[in-house]
Amino acid sequence: MATMILLAMMASTGVLGASPRTQVLGAASSSRIPSCTLTRMQGPVLARRSLLASVAAATFGAALPAFAADAGDTQRLVVGYNQIQSLLKDWDTVTTTVEGKRNADIVRKVLGLRSTTDPLFQLDKLLQKAVQKSDPDRIEEWIEATDSLATHVNNANEFAYTATFGEYNPGGGKDQVEKYLEFSRKEMELVSTDLKKVLDLLSLSP
Repeated sequence: MATMILLAMMASTGVLGASPRTQVLGAASSSRIPSCTLTRMQGPVLARRSLLASVAAATFGAALPAFAADAGDTQRLVVGYNQIQSLLKDWDTVTTTVEGKRNADIVRKVLGLRSTTDPLFQLDKLLQKAVQKSDPDRIEEWIEATDSLATHVNNANEFAYTATFGEYNPGGGKDQVEKYLEFSRKEMELVSTDLKKVLDLLSLSP
């Protein structure tokens, strides 16, 4: 009975049988975040940016496995979560190059904005498949966790992008880089919390 209720809810919210629609977010000037594509599933269950990439092997000292972007492979969530933990644990080191410059782009890599073979590639599609493996009696928790995850992923990405060019934008400088990197770090902590909740709902252990 619970499964039937879940399926009915998923159908009504557009999770089942729904095609993703994209919204293009433009920038008014070169000093703002440029156009990017935000993929939103129809209905309130999923709303998140299409995510593309991961962390370079040298960054965390271990070779990372290549993924075939299988939307049904929930273990990708575990690997992505562990990469986020590694980034947060060694934030200052990982976000600083050997030349001593801050590298905010690594944040976007961990979020999955660089390669189609990385764990969090197309996170929206991965979560759309994963909901079918979650507990039907905890569907409200799932909706809350995944919606919050989408919001904080978007925020962390945009702050990191702004930090990347903060030194060169009008009125910018190293202090602006540090400012937006810190904003991004705080958002990444929230991403970590939300993704851990998703793993718990799927009975997956990091």
